Amino acid sequence: MTESPLDKKADIRTLRRLYQDGLLTDKAFAVASTLLRPRSAWLDWTRQILLLFGSALALAGVIFFFAYNWAAMGRYLKFLLIEAGIVACLVGSYFRGGKRLSGKVLLLSASVLVGVLLAVYGQTYQTGADAFELFTGWAVLIVGWVLISEFAGLWVIWLILLNTGAILYWQQVGNPAFSLPYESLCMVLAFLNGLALTLYEVGVKRDLEWLRGRWVRALLFAGFLVSLSIPTVDLIIDPENIERITILASIGWGVGIVAGYASYRYEIHDMIPVALVTSNICLILLIFIGKILLHEGRGETAWLFLVFTLIVLGVVSGAIFFLRETAAAMAKKMVKAQDQ
Repeated sequence: MTESPLDKKADIRTLRRLYQDGLLTDKAFAVASTLLRPRSAWLDWTRQILLLFGSALALAGVIFFFAYNWAAMGRYLKFLLIEAGIVACLVGSYFRGGKRLSGKVLLLSASVLVGVLLAVYGQTYQTGADAFELFTGWAVLIVGWVLISEFAGLWVIWLILLNTGAILYWQQVGNPAFSLPYESLCMVLAFLNGLALTLYEVGVKRDLEWLRGRWVRALLFAGFLVSLSIPTVDLIIDPENIERITILASIGWGVGIVAGYASYRYEIHDMIPVALVTSNICLILLIFIGKILLHEGRGETAWLFLVFTLIVLGVVSGAIFFLRETAAAMAKKMVKAQDQ
């Protein structure tokens, strides 16, 4: 038996479409909107935002407290305060429950305080460890909490720690000691963020509720694109001094652009990654055009700036028109799929 459209759960998009088609009056639309999105939902959203901002400010206050009172505090007092904060956050998270946002935020706070503890330990005993060891050790110590948290915010912070550790490793060890090209770092970051994006999409397909935030997808996809865009820009600006790894990273950028657009345009239907792909292509295109103008038109700077300005306006306008048409086509396709 096929499912009737009337048997599907109502949502705000369907409600707006019915209202635009003239099937609902103004009063009916207002009443239905209130039922779907009651005022209590907005109050809950406000409480969550205030909780997140308050937690961020409290953690920042802890960090600045140690920075300001560093010289006046003894080593035992420093460790006692930080460890007491970690234990208090863990106990509070346990009693609040891992399903509540307050419990998740307390677990995130404990994870942040672990980094503060490592920083204080390194400053107190002057271990001589490199900065990348702090971030990688931080990520290793909190990996258990990350796995059990079911909190996208903590997963993103953990991934930022891994990215930062990789960047600092290349700066402090990889490049000075082994002469690793920066393209290798870009490919490692692209692989790391791409793998995280793939796991995120698998989780979304399995209908994991804590992965429903679209901002996570946008952040991971942006990190993937930026990592591969840097070697591509280098290939455009200085094509005479390129290496094979630069070409390989640029090919990876092209593959990522095509695969990302095809996936999010025709399969997953999300405009944010499509917009990221479009803006990234526009940026690379403008860099390529600017390189040609500056290389071929030396001595005519004023005219070149005028021409390039017109080109930028044309490219941006074309991108906006393309995104608007794409969004309309995707919306029609999604509505048609819901009606079937």
